[in-house]
Amino acid sequence: MKKREEEILFRGEWLSIKRASYRSLTGGAVNWEVVERSRGETVILLLARLQPSGRVVLLRQYRAGINRTVVALPAGVVPPGVDPRLQAAAELKEETGYTGRIIDESPRLKINPAILDCDVIVYQMEIDETAPENIDPRQSLEPEEEIEVVTVGAGEVKEFLAKEKARGREIDVTCWLWGVGNGE
Repeated sequence: MKKREEEILFRGEWLSIKRASYRSLTGGAVNWEVVERSRGETVILLLARLQPSGRVVLLRQYRAGINRTVVALPAGVVPPGVDPRLQAAAELKEETGYTGRIIDESPRLKINPAILDCDVIVYQMEIDETAPENIDPRQSLEPEEEIEVVTVGAGEVKEFLAKEKARGREIDVTCWLWGVGNGE
């Protein structure tokens, strides 16, 4: 398929919907709706582990889009012109109260590119749980945020997620993939 044109159908404060028009290899017209971030932000996902215990840091967070609580990774958005690495450290502190360091970084990735045009960077972070600033972590949430921090044993992520699902919570796909990817 070859892209022909794009038309913005809706632009909100956070998201926009555009129509992408294409011609297929057989010449047929194809119209597709795509969601993108209105401000061009990059999404960051944080794979955070406490050391030396190896516990994984997850969140329970209410998400208005589905009117449910979701178990997810710490995450955030990076406005254009802001250093994503600095934002990753700030998001970890804001959402979890922990201070950590980046030990690995992905290239810019796509998530659900069939309907979403959004760049994502994944940071693997290590948190020294014996450091004074991490003994009694305090979140710095924005007034509209409702986030509960949960730490789970390294080999217990999939079991924990299954229990959360049974309790009626939704599971963000990134949590499941991280648990599977770590042989859990």
